[in-house]
Amino acid sequence: MGFRKFNGHLTEIEYPVPGVDTAINILCPGARWELSNRAFVTWEHDDGLEPPTWEEIQEEMKREVELYNYYLYERNREKEFPALKDQLDMLYHDIKNGNVETGSWIQAIDSIKEKYPKPD
Repeated sequence: MGFRKFNGHLTEIEYPVPGVDTAINILCPGARWELSNRAFVTWEHDDGLEPPTWEEIQEEMKREVELYNYYLYERNREKEFPALKDQLDMLYHDIKNGNVETGSWIQAIDSIKEKYPKPD
């Protein structure tokens, strides 16, 4: 089961990476299972939960895809942000030059955030 994490504004955000395994684990946490051709070959759950239906799994995957697509801006930004050591160097020079509000660091970050805006 895959999840992505990133530090959003004031909080850490975690969202699922879409997939059948993720959907099943979200619907029935702690289940142990094996799936073949959309049918459970084995199913065990300590609380006696029944396996989800294929329709329930598909609905959960749709929800996961919507979340994953919403955070595309974050994945795009992550690829383009300068390395932290480069950002620190930019900040150092901006601070030394008294240019914090319009310096190279703020321009670099703003250009990426404008290129990949956070959805409403």
